Amino acid sequence: MVLLALLCIQAVRYRQAAEGRLPTAVPNGLRNLLWAGAALLLLQIALGGWVSTNYAVLACTQFPTCQGSWWPPMNFSQAFEIWRELGETQAGVPLEFAALTAIHYTHRLAAYLVFAVLGVLAVRLMRLPALRAQGRWLAGLALLQLATGLGNVLLGWPLVAAVLHTGGAAAMAVVLTWTLCESRREAAGARSPLAHVPPPTRRLEAAR
Repeated sequence: MVLLALLCIQAVRYRQAAEGRLPTAVPNGLRNLLWAGAALLLLQIALGGWVSTNYAVLACTQFPTCQGSWWPPMNFSQAFEIWRELGETQAGVPLEFAALTAIHYTHRLAAYLVFAVLGVLAVRLMRLPALRAQGRWLAGLALLQLATGLGNVLLGWPLVAAVLHTGGAAAMAVVLTWTLCESRREAAGARSPLAHVPPPTRRLEAAR
């Protein structure tokens, strides 16, 4: 994922240099939302990798509940021990099923937040003509992730849904990186290029 992001940065910067243009200035609030969305997506990708590594996808096979409960039994202390053998705790004891449930459910709960933030971000991007394409891609990929994530849970982790879910995450990382490269913070106190011109001259220049 990091390699994809770096290749995307390189490709966008080369294109900007070839076309002799700068990134689009966007409001600081939107720029902050972009960075927040990227950080949340990075966290969600890491959680998704942890779910897959621990084979925790099938710990919950229902939606929106899990094991018939909104808050099933979970063991978070075992779930997020990083340095251990697969399927075991650091002490060498087999992982409890409640730990796998905690891994799965954490990824699911985080997905709600990521989906909401990226949805708002997509809508705001689509309001800017220069970044409308990125907004549409982001919205479409967010819906794909929702569909394939549900497919993994409800259909028993089919290979097609699993591959599409991973590919969708990679594509979203590329789109967010692309958007960050194609945007920049609006300069503080930025004014129109004609702001310093006296009114009559300004009207004449605008007419030209």
